[in-house]
Amino acid sequence: MENCFEKDFTVASSVVDPEGRLSLPGIFDLFMDLASEHAERLGVGFQAMSGKNAYWVAVRTRVRVYERPALLQTVRARTWPGRPGAVKCDRFYRLSRGGTVLAEGRTEWVGQNTVTGGIMKTTDFGYPAEMEHLSERVCEAPFTRFRGQGAAEDLYGMYTVGSRDIDMGRHMNNVAYVRMLLGTFTVAELAAMDVAEAEVSYASACREGERLAIYRKKDGDGWHFLVQKADGTRAVDMILRLG
Repeated sequence: MENCFEKDFTVASSVVDPEGRLSLPGIFDLFMDLASEHAERLGVGFQAMSGKNAYWVAVRTRVRVYERPALLQTVRARTWPGRPGAVKCDRFYRLSRGGTVLAEGRTEWVGQNTVTGGIMKTTDFGYPAEMEHLSERVCEAPFTRFRGQGAAEDLYGMYTVGSRDIDMGRHMNNVAYVRMLLGTFTVAELAAMDVAEAEVSYASACREGERLAIYRKKDGDGWHFLVQKADGTRAVDMILRLG
């Protein structure tokens, strides 16, 4: 059983920013696609999970960026899972080119019951815990614990979740939040940023038609975003740390 998975990708025009470099959402997308393909090989992909009324849900993600490749460059992407806990699973990622590490990532996942909405034990959906897991870890600093509500002076605006945002789990896709929040900046502002790290914490799922309040404020050398539902429920936090 393959305890890690890697393949080459060509940076396509669909995933570059206006500067012709692999975009931050593009990195998130690439890592998510890689994880999905590896999960299929491990027997816990979309179809297998669906048969057990289960679905993979990201809880927290951190992506660290060292260098972003340009349009049509070929990169090597690698992913491997950490040893699972009772309910949580870590998955790690690395993007490289010619021996140079371009980006790394870590996502904490759980299996969610699609009928009850509850969190499942890893043994309930057949995760191959007996597989030999690699000890290598990246982006392993503790994830940020977010608290507090959005302040009126930090309210950027409102967003309505549309069909463009919805994934196979019938809720807003992980990367759709990143695109939405980066969309609060202008092209010139994004071009001037040197994003060294992005950390996203997913607190509650958002569905088509929901109205979301976006709060944005400076946080040291970076930015902190908070997304809240109409009833004040925390949906997502994201921190952009600049280099």
